[in-house]
Amino acid sequence: MNTIAALTVIGASLVAAAGIIAYPRLRLLVRGPAKLNAAERARLWALLPWRGLLDTRQRERLPRLAARLVADVRFVGCQGLDITPDMRLAIAGQASLLCLGATPATFALPSEVLIYPDAFYIPQSMPDEQGLVDDVPMLASGEAWHASRVVLSWADVEAALAGAAHNVVLHEFAHLLDFAAPAYEGAPPTDDADGWRHVFGAAFETLRERGSPVIDIYGAENPAEFFAVTVEAFFQRGAELAGAHDELYRLMAAYFDIDTARQRPEFGDLF
Repeated sequence: MNTIAALTVIGASLVAAAGIIAYPRLRLLVRGPAKLNAAERARLWALLPWRGLLDTRQRERLPRLAARLVADVRFVGCQGLDITPDMRLAIAGQASLLCLGATPATFALPSEVLIYPDAFYIPQSMPDEQGLVDDVPMLASGEAWHASRVVLSWADVEAALAGAAHNVVLHEFAHLLDFAAPAYEGAPPTDDADGWRHVFGAAFETLRERGSPVIDIYGAENPAEFFAVTVEAFFQRGAELAGAHDELYRLMAAYFDIDTARQRPEFGDLF
């Protein structure tokens, strides 16, 4: 390949790369902000058990956030699972709950959400206390990668909407919220990072030492997992979290601007 041809290839590659980077912004300019139509908005509220806890501002903001996620994220069914519009709305609506605070936080949208029919196996990469990595895959209901991919078990999504303590959507998207504040593991973007570290740090140590009647012991793994399971507890079992961990609950209620202890979400068989 001569010099001119090589420079042409390099130039074309740079143009293609620039196009890929700019594509989301160009698409937004051409398309305008994503919107849900009236029927989609009605289905979104029907699939969101926390709808009765949202104020007027939040009820206006959440459909816009959910519409952007549905429009800009690729939803992929795995192992033959067919993805329906309701599945997209149910996942997008729950993820958007995390960005409704009085000072709304946000996270980088994943490029895709992979959905398995049920729990799935993932290879283990983290070493144990002896520095060894187990070669037996781990059964999981969800996984989050930095700004690229979220993986979910649909059976677990349905169970959470029916009232199960574990909510895989909120857990994995809480990790994305955590990724958006890289200065401190186990915290969302907040202006009161010191206050957050104080309250969450104390609650994390309590979980490791004595356990909790509400917060899953999996949260004792590290601050990131503690934040994710506490988000689950806040939205799924708000009254119980408030009763067992009052200071922690009050901090989360102020951050998310939702009082989940006030009334039980309208869980049910939604699919």
